[in-house]
This record gives sequence, structure tokens and C-alpha cells, in this order.
Amino acid sequence: MNEEVQPSYRRRHVKTERRDEHTSAAPLTLVEEGQAGSFRRVLRNRSFLLLWLAQLLSQIVFNAANYGVIAIVTAVTHSTVMVGFAIVSFTLPAVPFSLLAGVYVDHLDKRFVLWVSNALRAVATGLIVLALLWNPHTVLPIYFLTFFISLVTQFFTPAEASAIPLLVSKKDLAPALSLFNITLTIAQALGFLVLGGLITALFPPFSLSLGFIQLQVLSFDMLFVIVTFFYVICTLLILAIPKRALDQKQSDEPDLFKSLGKQTWEIIRHEVREAWSYVRSNRQLLLALLRVSFVSILLLVIGELAGPFVVNVLHLPFQDMPFIFAPAGIGLVLGGVIMPLLMQKLGKNRTIALGSLGTAAGLVLIPLGRFLWSYLALPALGILLFIAGITFFLGIALEMVNIPAQTVMQEQAPEEERGRVFSFQSMLYNAGSIPVLLFLGVIADTLGIETVMFLLAAAILGFSWWAARYSHRSILS
Repeated sequence: MNEEVQPSYRRRHVKTERRDEHTSAAPLTLVEEGQAGSFRRVLRNRSFLLLWLAQLLSQIVFNAANYGVIAIVTAVTHSTVMVGFAIVSFTLPAVPFSLLAGVYVDHLDKRFVLWVSNALRAVATGLIVLALLWNPHTVLPIYFLTFFISLVTQFFTPAEASAIPLLVSKKDLAPALSLFNITLTIAQALGFLVLGGLITALFPPFSLSLGFIQLQVLSFDMLFVIVTFFYVICTLLILAIPKRALDQKQSDEPDLFKSLGKQTWEIIRHEVREAWSYVRSNRQLLLALLRVSFVSILLLVIGELAGPFVVNVLHLPFQDMPFIFAPAGIGLVLGGVIMPLLMQKLGKNRTIALGSLGTAAGLVLIPLGRFLWSYLALPALGILLFIAGITFFLGIALEMVNIPAQTVMQEQAPEEERGRVFSFQSMLYNAGSIPVLLFLGVIADTLGIETVMFLLAAAILGFSWWAARYSHRSILS
């Protein structure tokens, strides 16, 4: 979920010099006119292959662990607001530390940052296992350790992005970046929607005797054990990359990091102020940025509500959560595939309008369908399948808003400003999600989850009405 910041890093932290075995440093651009490289050729580059595998595995288990955290908090607390705190624990570090980490990583050895990040995440995940074995009914240690893991990931992300041009040639940079971005999307879906639920289903609880100590090992304990194991594998993959492959000129200034520490908040304030000034001057860009942020926050809210809805409203075990998450993920992927054709036929504004209406309708249909199913005393499996179908179409509808809005952002932001604009959008989304998640969590626990769904539908319609008027005024002006 906090991984939304990665595309901006790909723009901001890619170096302007490369190094390979045959060629000296040469200038390059992020998007090449002729993409002579290919996925097959970049994967034959052993150092790049090791980095790519480390990214693939670490992203999958990172998202599987996030699923595990949400599921555990749901099972232990049955509280929507506590699930909101869980999501905040892995989104909060991206607000101040994403820019800070990028500043420091530019002056550190990339290989060192990458393997240490994975090692620290392995240790922290192992501590989650110990905390669950010690007391499976407490969530406070999980919050702190999840926050720490997400914080470490803020350093891993820019180090990984800036390592790519050090490992591949100029003509292979575009396919290498494309492969990493495709892998990111697939890893998020596999980890959060598939692997987490699959592991908890495959490993039933069992007892473990250690001398005088008798431990009850639960399914989620095994999930975090497997996550720990794969973080160790990722550490070894990074260490297998030759040190010379990621050699980079390091600053010899002894007071560099002291100076960076003093300047960090000035840098962040300057970046935010400059980005806001630029975005505010372009009304279409501002509207697109708000739409993308709105959809991103809405996805987090749906993730916050899904577990408590299954447990508290449908009265089903939390193991059935993937039946809601997975169709939504499939809808998001399918929506991304069909959206270029749909935008070509309908235009961006009509696509966004239809997507907004579809999202609002889906959020209303879920509680109405649940009420009718309960009133008619139909089998529980039927309502689960009905909701799965609705969440599938919700995934498509959300992409009908998200992708056209992101397209407008790309079109309206000049190439030299895109990194700043996307970084600002990521910070806005992560910062804005925190009060929304906590506020709606309180409303869900006091007035009911289905009440929140009706409020969300009303908010979507209200925002769409305002956006249409704002867009019309922008065109007239």
C-alpha cells in the first residue's frame, strides 16, 4: 500500500551516468527514443537479474506481510479503527521520510543500502514472529515493527531505482525500468491478494514443544516466518552482486551527513512549496492530481473496511477476506488492460464520470445486497459471491477514474517537472489518507461499516459534481 511512491523515485533518483564492463560513463535519459533493449537481454545481465529477483521477492513478501498485519488486527480486535491504525503504520513513514531517504541514498553506497535494508526487514519480521508466539492477542508490537519495516523500505526504494542505470547499458535502460514497474504491479497483487491468504490456508495451527515451553503456532506465524526467510534470500541476492558493479563516486566531505541532516527539512519544505506553486498554477493538473489521490485513499479505505465487514457484518472467518480482495485486484488489473481502448472511445472525462458513478453504485449495492440476502435468509456463500462480483466491478470502475487522471497528469506536467509533481502527489495521498482512515474507522465502529459505505458513495458523487464544475470553469478560463 505505501509503495505508491515508487514511480516518482524512478524519475527522481535515476542517475545521469552509467557504468558497465565495456563502456565508460555516458549521459542518458529516462525515456529513450529508440528502445533497442529487450527484457530477454537485460535478464541475461547477471547483476541486473539478481537485483530484479530481489525486488520481485521483497515486494511480494512485503505486501503479503501487510495482508497479514491487517488480517491479524481484524481477528484480534474486530475494530475498524484499529485496522485503520494498522494501515497507517505502513503508510505514515512515506510522508516525511520518502524525500529524506532519497537525499541520503544519493550519497551512500547502493549495494550497502540494499542488503542492509533487506537484512533489517528480515530481523524486524522475525521479531513479529516472536511477538505473536509470546502473545498472539496483542497488536501494539506489530504496529511498531510494521512502521519500522515501512521506514526501512523508504531507503530501499530509491537505492534500488538509482542502482538500475549503474547495472545496464544506455539502450537497455528503458526495458529495465519497464520490467521493474511491471514487476511492482504484479508483486503487489500476488503478495496482498494471493500469497498471504494462500499461506494461511496451507498451514493450519499446530503445537511446538521446546523443552518445558509449549508453543501454539498459528497460520499467521507461519506467514511471517516465510516472509522472514525470503527477506534473508533477498539479502543474499544483493550480496551476490559484485561490489564493482555498483561502484559510484562517493563524496569525501566529512561533514556531508551532518550538513544533510540540517538541510533535510529545508529541502522538504522547498520541494513541497515549489511543487504546490507549480500544480496550483495549472487547474487541469491540480484536478487530475486530486482525482488520483482521491482514488488512492479510497482504495485504502476499502482495504480498511474489508476485513471487519467479513468478520463483523457477514459473520464469516477472516480467512475469507481474499474472496473480497482478490476480485477487486483482478478488476484493477483488467481495468488497466482495457482502459486505453475505453478512453479512446469515450474520452477521458466521460470515462472518469462513468467510473465515479460505477464506484458509488457498487458501494451502495454491497450493503443493499447484504440486507436482501439476510432478509430472504439465503446461504452465506451466495452473498460472498455477490460481493466478490461487486468488488470485481469496483476494481474496474476505480481504474476508470485513476488511469485517465494519471494520463492527464502526465500530459500536463512537463518532463522536467514530472518527478516533482508525482512526489508531491504521493506525499499528498499518504498524508491525506491518515485522518481519513482514522475518522472513517471511528464512524464504522460507532455507526456501522455499511453506514460508511453510504457516506463514501455520497462523497464520491459530491466530489465528482465539484470536479465537473471545476473542470468546466478551467476550460472557460
